[in-house]
Amino acid sequence: MYAFSLDGTWRVRETALSCQGTVGLAKVLGARAGWMRAEVPGEIHLDLVRAGRMGEPLVSLNAKKSRWPERRAWWFSKTFEVSESFLGHERQQLIFDGLDLYAQVFLNGEFLGEARNAFVPHVFDVRNRLKKRNRLVVRLTAGEELVDEALRLKGADRKKRQRFAGISHLRKPQFTYGWDWVDVLPNIGIWRGVRIEAHSGITFHDVSCAPRLSGATVRLEVSAVVENLHPWSERFGNVELTITPPKGKPLRRTRKLMAQVGRCEVRFDVDIPHPQLWWPNGMGEQPLYRVTVRTLHNGSECDRRELNIGLRTIELDRSAISSGGSRFCIKVNGQDVFCKGGNWIPADAIIARVNKPKYETLIADAKNAHLNMLRIWGGGVYESPDFYDACDRAGILVWQDFMFACAQYPDDDPEFRNVIRAEAESVVRALRHHPSIALWCGNNENVWGFADWWNKGKDIGDKDLSTGGSILYNHILPDVCRALDPERPYWPGSPFGGESPNSETDGDCHWWGQGTMNKDMNRRIRHEVYDECISRFVSEYGVIGYCHLESVREYLKPEELRVDSHAWKEHTNVFEKQTIPAAIEYHYADVHALTIEECILYGQMFQANLYGRSIEALRFRKHDRRDDCQGALIWMYNDCWGETGWTPVDYYLRRKPSYYWIRNACE
Repeated sequence: MYAFSLDGTWRVRETALSCQGTVGLAKVLGARAGWMRAEVPGEIHLDLVRAGRMGEPLVSLNAKKSRWPERRAWWFSKTFEVSESFLGHERQQLIFDGLDLYAQVFLNGEFLGEARNAFVPHVFDVRNRLKKRNRLVVRLTAGEELVDEALRLKGADRKKRQRFAGISHLRKPQFTYGWDWVDVLPNIGIWRGVRIEAHSGITFHDVSCAPRLSGATVRLEVSAVVENLHPWSERFGNVELTITPPKGKPLRRTRKLMAQVGRCEVRFDVDIPHPQLWWPNGMGEQPLYRVTVRTLHNGSECDRRELNIGLRTIELDRSAISSGGSRFCIKVNGQDVFCKGGNWIPADAIIARVNKPKYETLIADAKNAHLNMLRIWGGGVYESPDFYDACDRAGILVWQDFMFACAQYPDDDPEFRNVIRAEAESVVRALRHHPSIALWCGNNENVWGFADWWNKGKDIGDKDLSTGGSILYNHILPDVCRALDPERPYWPGSPFGGESPNSETDGDCHWWGQGTMNKDMNRRIRHEVYDECISRFVSEYGVIGYCHLESVREYLKPEELRVDSHAWKEHTNVFEKQTIPAAIEYHYADVHALTIEECILYGQMFQANLYGRSIEALRFRKHDRRDDCQGALIWMYNDCWGETGWTPVDYYLRRKPSYYWIRNACE
């Protein structure tokens, strides 16, 4: 295999949305002026900031001034060279790991195809299209033109958050059209890496690893689906497997192979001597085994896959409880895990800006706080490999939502269903080797929405009953998980369980209306409320608090450092609703007599108090099998911009006081 990266410096030029296709390409390439530098991986707002054409979008009220790029088309261009030997390979592919969102791709003036899904890689066949010197052009837009005009206009108030009804028809990070905790900023760009790959001989289509534990014995089952790239002849070769333990000598196995035309499977079952088990944070160590699989033809390596895995089992205990209802307990290596943690959103509103050091810091802070689970929420993205690698090393379990949140999705469209099936297959294949991933989950709050929001008052037989995505969560996603990752639990949605989707006695629960979002202010500001919770697993609940003044000064101008300024309010969660001032008044002091520094401190202490005591209340129940609770995940762990919001660690990676109360409660 030969591969080289196309990351780095590109050029980009803007045009009207009507400029597209090969006609638009000719017009763009004929223009000498109007080009500016672009960085890949990257995003157009970052390029515009570097060019001095836009202020930092996440500061002050700049997000509202940064919406104009979504009404333009952006043409990215890169020239590159390949060697003569590269051109001789049987397969040559151009691979984009992330395009957000609607892309038209051209190579040397030829249209290669389109991409309409920001969540998965896109692969284009470039054999017989590559030359020694090449020009690659990608036209990108936010993708709104793909949505029916009626949906685009429905609720299209661009001054408000979550006002684009068509977002559920686009495979684009949903939160970029705003949420209670962030303003609107639809991303546009080649947001993950780009590369050219060439293969000859026998290559890999797929590799999977499944550990089987039986007492003190571990057997690793490795399946390699190989592909003979010759169109009509069988080929002889070898598949080599090497398993390198964290301590000890590597294990090596070889299979001779007569590769038929197309794809075939090679399996290895290897007993692991002196197995070192992987455990969640606080329950043991996190040893990782390196699995390397190679294909060889005529003595030369054709392809290689390398995976870091952990030896562990994972299951979901739903057994009945004598007092009524059932458990919701993650078990690792047969042991109950009380899941202490939080919900994870993208760590920047401009997702391409999140880098490995930021992942490492946030995961290290989670481990330091004695957390053992993060739930990747369905309105964001499937995260970078750097995120999952860091969780593997830290022992942080990952509850992985598929990317659906708080909306109805067009599962009546056969093409959309096919897109989702392909997306799920790509995601599961890419992530299933990570020992940190504990559970696949179909969506965020959509099953709950079927029952209590969109179909409230309707009967199952009503002709206007909205399915709004149930075919995806009830059929397509579990089928994919069962076929590609049968050892890991699948859960239809969060919350889900029992006769009501947000039941406290079955499944997982989003515990909102009883506390922070209760109409009664007295309940929103008192920690005693959490002693009333009887949920078996609280997968969402939250408390709002201020950032440190140092952080506030980073996202507001000096003249905006007032709780009544327009910018302060825009950077305050919409569900705050004067809760913090009421809490300060109740617990500490006259809020009107405080300086801004004192107000921030007391507001932070309110959040710290409630987070710490609520986790203690939920953990207190874990040993009572009649009132069993096995999870406390706060909403949310991290943030994507500077705001008065839910998190114990802010966008600038400063720990609020609540971080330490959470750490103390989770020890």
